[in-house]
This record gives sequence, C-alpha cells and structure tokens, in this order.
Amino acid sequence: MTTFTVLAVALGILGAVSAAVAITRIVRDPRRISAYAYSIVGLGAALLSLGLVLYLEAGWPQVLVITGVIAAGALLLGNLIGYPALIGFLIWAGIATVRREARSLPNMLSLVAGIGLLLLPTTLALFEPAAVARDDLAYHLQYGTHLGLLLLVTYLACCFGIFIVASVAYRFRKPRTGAEAIIVLGSGLVNGKVPPLLASRLLRGIKAQQRDAGRPVIITSGGQGDDEPRPEGAAMRDYLIEQGVDPELVAAEEESTSTEENLTYSQRLLPDSTAPVTVVTSSYHVFRAALLTRALGLRAQVVGAPTVWYYLPGAIIREFAAVMRDHIRIHVVAVAAIIVLTMAFTHWIVPALVLPA
Repeated sequence: MTTFTVLAVALGILGAVSAAVAITRIVRDPRRISAYAYSIVGLGAALLSLGLVLYLEAGWPQVLVITGVIAAGALLLGNLIGYPALIGFLIWAGIATVRREARSLPNMLSLVAGIGLLLLPTTLALFEPAAVARDDLAYHLQYGTHLGLLLLVTYLACCFGIFIVASVAYRFRKPRTGAEAIIVLGSGLVNGKVPPLLASRLLRGIKAQQRDAGRPVIITSGGQGDDEPRPEGAAMRDYLIEQGVDPELVAAEEESTSTEENLTYSQRLLPDSTAPVTVVTSSYHVFRAALLTRALGLRAQVVGAPTVWYYLPGAIIREFAAVMRDHIRIHVVAVAAIIVLTMAFTHWIVPALVLPA
C-alpha cells in the first residue's frame, strides 16, 4: 500500500466519521447549520477516497469515473444551464417584485443579485493575469488578486449551497404535536391592518392549532412601529378572533421590534419557559428562525406559511445575508485564512511558472 493510498484511506475515514457525527446531530436537532456543512463535506471526502483507493489498489476506476462524471456534469450544467437560468430568474423575479411591491432596497435584492451575477465573469476577467508569468511585484499582485477573488466567490457559493440544502432539509422534517403554545411572528401592518403576507402566517398558525390535540394557545407577536397606529400583536389577535379562533386561546405580545424579541418576549408569556412551542413564520424565514430558537434555548420547531413566488428570491438572499451576519466571526476567520493561503501559494507558484531565460 503506497503512501498516497494511506492518505486517501485516512481522508475517507475522517470524512465518514465527520459525516456520521454530523448526521447524528441533525437527527437529534436539525437546527445546526454547521452539521449540514460537515455532513456534505464529509460524504464528499469519503466518496472521493473510496474512488481513489479502489482505483489505486484494485484497479477499479468505476467509482472514480462515476464521481468525476457527476462532478463534471454538475459543473457543466451549473455553468452552461444553471448559471444563466439563475441570472434570468433573479432578474425576472426582481422586476416582478419591484412592479408589484414597494420600490425598496429589500425588494430590489433579487434584481441586484441577478445583475451582479451577470457582470461577475467580466469583473473576474479584468483581474486575470497574463499567460506568460513574470517574477515581479505587479504580476504577483495580479495573480494573487485573481486567485483570491476566485476562492472568495467559491467560498461564498459553497456557503449559499449549504444554506439552501439545510433550509430545504429542515422543511422536510415531520412536524411534532404537543406544543404548549404557537408563536406567530409578525411582519408589519399596512395602514393598521393585517396584509396578505402576515395573514398567511396567521392562517398557518390556526392550522397548526387545529392539528395539535392539546389545543395550544396562539401567541401573536409584534410591537408598534413608528408608522403603525397600533401594536402588530393586537391587530394579529383581532384577525384570529375574526377567523373564529377562541379568544381564550389567543394572547398578544405587543412590545417586540425584531424576530429575536418576538421569540424572547413571547417566551415570557408561557407558564413554563422550557415547554415545547411551535413557531410560525413565512416559508423563506423558517430556517433562520429555527437557528434563532436554538440560540435562545427554546424547545421549538418552526413551520412555514406559503409565500408568493416572485417574493422568494429577494427574501432568500436577505435570509442568507442575515445568517452570514449571525456567524460573522467564523466567516471573518475563513476569509482571512483564504487571503493568507492565497498569498503563500502565489509567492510559491509564480516563480515556478516563469520560463527560463
């Protein structure tokens, strides 16, 4: 057994163990985004290791060929089909959102993202170094900048991919019953009334209450904004009662101004702060809300209400940006590591690329 084979086996064992531990954590509590990252990377490393070992030791290239074809196909489809399709969808959805909703920065995020992806290849090409390498400071800077930007874009794409996988996986879990309360998160009033987006959340809360045999109380959560004539929680409570919900099974939290405060202040209304709860929000906000419930120590599951299609792209981008911000220290360390490794690699590789005089 060669040294390379031993390293491949070690990589496979490390990847398999990492994936197994991560999947176990996801089963116990699916509100761990790091566990999804470890499971994806671990499974990929284990599969790659299996292909290398079978090729090197048994002369079986099938697994290695299969993984290579899958990777090449994914890259090809992503570049030739997926990338242009994503750009077109983001721009289309962004225009639709701006035309149907208010012309605010949050509503324009999908349009901005689509234009950014459209211009990204051209932008990266501006920093591409010359084909003939030179061992001077200018070439080092150009090579390092181009490589660093590629790695940073790749890192951001990987983070977004993990976020999407984790969000979709969390949505497919089986909802539990036996909640002490159902907390419906606010999203803002329009002229003092419940708009369609918020109404969708409230109707999803009614559905969750009806499915739970214990008939839990619904807590409507939201304070009064500067442009709102009354607290959001009170308006939400009135809407539920108009829909036929027993007034004794509805409580209003009227002080919160953010999702974190929605959860914290609603928890204070519970007879037992450690009791299990169901949190209701919009579909695009489910996973980030789930991450917040875990950070706050809530025994919670989060369910989502339907959202109109054209609103989803911008909303998902906002949620991804918020999750990145919530884990900013990890990403700062990762970006710093990419910059340092890029500088070291550039310093080593560029002299080796220079042709002899």
